[in-house]
Amino acid sequence: MQSCSNLPPELLSMIADRLSLIELVCFRSYCKAWNSASSAASAKIESALDFEPWFLLYGTGDEKIDSGQICKLVADCSTKFNMSLPELDGATCLASHQGWLLLFKEGQHGSNSSMFFFRPFSKTKIDLSESPISKVSDHVAAFSCHPISLDCTICVTGRINNDELEVNVLRCEANKWVQVNIRSTRAMISTTECNAYRTRKQGFYFLDRKDGLLVVPISKSTVSPEVSSVTDATHTTSKAEIFSTYKKYFKSTNMKEKLGIAVDEDVSISTCGTQTQEDGNDTFIYNETIPGECKSPKYKGVWIYPKFYQIYPKDQSW
Repeated sequence: MQSCSNLPPELLSMIADRLSLIELVCFRSYCKAWNSASSAASAKIESALDFEPWFLLYGTGDEKIDSGQICKLVADCSTKFNMSLPELDGATCLASHQGWLLLFKEGQHGSNSSMFFFRPFSKTKIDLSESPISKVSDHVAAFSCHPISLDCTICVTGRINNDELEVNVLRCEANKWVQVNIRSTRAMISTTECNAYRTRKQGFYFLDRKDGLLVVPISKSTVSPEVSSVTDATHTTSKAEIFSTYKKYFKSTNMKEKLGIAVDEDVSISTCGTQTQEDGNDTFIYNETIPGECKSPKYKGVWIYPKFYQIYPKDQSW
């Protein structure tokens, strides 16, 4: 009997073209021949912008397989899957963009803290040479494009105290992070809950829940940013002309129920948002915190778009 991996490529391509997105993810993972035959179908999905984001739940749950983190993925049509992602064990997601996650791990037993890119659907990991922070408090981040590009720039912000913010910027192939401290009271901008990069304006945008806005313009000629004064988005020409935002996306999409968590079940979930385009406009999904009791299970989650076509070596570094 002929092996499935030896089926004619043209037949495999016809099958791949008729699969749903999540079916195609499974199809591609069967073997190299099926992966190659599905390249055209995968490319169509990779270029599409109209998919709803998927949700990946991870954190401190007690489900473990081979010491790896078991994550719950809610895909299109509310389909739920388990994924073994040991890379997320002990990590916190700071940013999500184009199917890539920017993750932070605090140092343990004398080791240094680390920061790295990870793409769950291809298991691709890109290590950064160093982390600009040693622990996460209210830090958020964004990156300009997929990290394989030499044009990729990362921006990580966090509050030093009630009157000062710290902004760290790293461009691909740069030797070190550039740090800028700016004066900003909590009345100007509080805990940042939305972070993204706007290509048309060449800069990073960080918003709090009251729409306080921090803009970090990035010049192409230098990695040293000019940090604008903090403004209030409601005082600009029109917030709708700048971007669209979803502040309570986790609740509005009934994600707790889709994850199989009872509505009245006491759990704590902190989520990382993402960005996409909707009708040609930049659309940002906010970070959220769903509080629970002190002793309740604590989970983390991230909104992520199904991007998986470009497969690179699993271990790279900037």
